Amino acid sequence: MAGQPIVAGLDLGNGYVKANINGLVRVFPSIAVKQFNTAHHTPIAEDEVGTFMKDIINQMDVSFSSPLVRSTERRLFGERALKSGLNLEEFDVFARIGKSEVDLSGVLALATIAADRLQDYYEKNEKLPASKLKVKADMATALPIGEYKRHAKAYLQKYVNDGAPHIVTFHNFERPVHVEIMFEHAYVANEGESAQYGLMLAKDAFLEMIRREAVKRFPNGELDGITGKDLVSAKNTLGIDIGEGTIDFAVFSNGRFNADASSTMIQGYGSVLESTLSKLQEEGYPYKSRKELSEFLHNEPSPFTKRKWTHVKEVNQSEENRFGDVVSGETSKVFSRVGGFIEVIFVFGGGATPLEWSLFEKLQSRVAEFGDDNLLPIVYLDSDFSRFLNVQGLYQVAQRLRQTASGSKKQTVKAK
Repeated sequence: MAGQPIVAGLDLGNGYVKANINGLVRVFPSIAVKQFNTAHHTPIAEDEVGTFMKDIINQMDVSFSSPLVRSTERRLFGERALKSGLNLEEFDVFARIGKSEVDLSGVLALATIAADRLQDYYEKNEKLPASKLKVKADMATALPIGEYKRHAKAYLQKYVNDGAPHIVTFHNFERPVHVEIMFEHAYVANEGESAQYGLMLAKDAFLEMIRREAVKRFPNGELDGITGKDLVSAKNTLGIDIGEGTIDFAVFSNGRFNADASSTMIQGYGSVLESTLSKLQEEGYPYKSRKELSEFLHNEPSPFTKRKWTHVKEVNQSEENRFGDVVSGETSKVFSRVGGFIEVIFVFGGGATPLEWSLFEKLQSRVAEFGDDNLLPIVYLDSDFSRFLNVQGLYQVAQRLRQTASGSKKQTVKAK
């Protein structure tokens, strides 16, 4: 028997998965590795299952039967994938094929839900399920704005699957454990749009951070008296969501998402890392993937790696500066269409903080080109906070799917 339906907001980022399932947030790299040789697989001993469950994302070995995943190979995730030495399956930030068209999106979405439910079952029962573990889900996820316009309906249908379940099989144990997932209500939003919902629902501490971020850019007191609530409640906004593979320019007009004015730039912070990676490989550095490079850059160097880290950082900053010019130029194009009514610009996402040193002043200069008397706050949000805006917005949407569903119609692409 399936228990109560779970509520899931899934932000399948090019760099990291951010998932909120029943209020529990998980973050892990958007990577997997396919296993082609499983003959020497050693099952987990019964007394080790509890330890496994505590780190299930980084230890699981799973396969899929689902229209979301065409290949049938078993896959590893997280730290185990990174350290396997096998070729990483990650989103190609230069490809013209989007998230909705590659297996990795389905792999990450289904594995996240299955891992969460198996862990929850074990914590409550202190044993593995004796039969198929059945899961009902209300789920919201998102696609880049440009991809949404072309593929959202077909992507949604893969999740809904005509009411049939998706099967995730865990191969870590003496016998396979099957998790059956059925999406009773599903929603696909535009990236950036869902982040704006996250902003609208921000709590007091986050609102105060937003206020401070806006006010510090106006040292002469032009924004004195403005509150964080004023900023997130503005009816006409431009949100610049800097992800690893795309940058979404989400425009809200009169408090509603404006699909006509919104757009996607098919590059993100991952293209900075890829360019850095290419240059370092030419110099003989052994990095194999942008994820490996990113992990090296974001960890404090030891005395033995300090010199190498400094050089890698310098190469990366050169690429960041170049990319800042590209982003500010694209922002100028968007602003030329909508600048007449925009009240606040929000910059957020996982790639926001690394680019801030180069990008903020360039954005400010671009905006100034449209008039010196334009009091337009640019609220530049720290990645540590803002990377969760999309997933929190999606979770709020998923919570409302069941109560807003009318009659037997259980599918939603986007609320107008």
